[in-house]
Amino acid sequence: MSHDWKGTVDDRSPLISAKQLAHLLGRSDVKIFDVRGTWAKPARALPEEYAEGHIEGAAFLDWTKEFIATDVATNLAPISDEAGARQSFTRLGINPGDLVVLYDASSHMQAGRIWMAMRHWGFTNVRVLNGGWKFWSEQGLPISTEPTTYGTGSVEPRLQDGLTIDLDTFIDRRATACVIDARGPANYAGKPDDPQTGHIPGALNVPFSAMLEPETGLFLDQQGIRAALDDLAPCWKTKPLIASCGSGYAATVVLLALELIHEQGTLFDGSFAVWKQDPDRPVTQLI
Repeated sequence: MSHDWKGTVDDRSPLISAKQLAHLLGRSDVKIFDVRGTWAKPARALPEEYAEGHIEGAAFLDWTKEFIATDVATNLAPISDEAGARQSFTRLGINPGDLVVLYDASSHMQAGRIWMAMRHWGFTNVRVLNGGWKFWSEQGLPISTEPTTYGTGSVEPRLQDGLTIDLDTFIDRRATACVIDARGPANYAGKPDDPQTGHIPGALNVPFSAMLEPETGLFLDQQGIRAALDDLAPCWKTKPLIASCGSGYAATVVLLALELIHEQGTLFDGSFAVWKQDPDRPVTQLI
């Protein structure tokens, strides 16, 4: 197959627009995955929303089971190991020449996490749908209730160093990095009556929402992204940027934005949920 989708998708962008994707519907080498889910207790995927309507030709991807360690609580679970990644690529039907498109209804958080996990394991032909389900459906683009599966995939995972770091590496690097926390201001601030809330000392608050247009949910343009980063975390220009959040999801929205301006940050996998597991580790609150 010629993979003529390469003429439609910008190789330098982590995103694909609704218009671009609409032109690629029906192609056997374009795999679309609905990654809708919620962090409301319990954290879970939302296959019932997929069943009620999804992008035409999209398959469902359970973000609590694919590309994630499943032997620990979801909020503490890192990106899966090599064996787990291979199982996910195989189970989801992803092949080396495919273009993978991911979307959710959570400001790109779940889609961004899977985007990061796939790239962590060497698959680069992956894009997040700009604006997600909300923007697609509002544009009146093709929606279906017919379920889709893609058969058996053949991608072999190959670890790409530098995209994510674990707790030990974060502890080693954080003093010389620009550490940002992508959660909303309330979670960043913490609650005085709960010592396990707040943020990692020294982390600056860059809410994931600061990267998005409030009305449409689309990412800001390059100028807007740079201006938001300059305002909220000016150290991003002079130090390596490490993105954190609650559990490693909201942070990927900021990392997507960085890719849009041709910069790169690193994901602290596990983020504040992992940091606060040791009560002796300091936590800062805004009181």
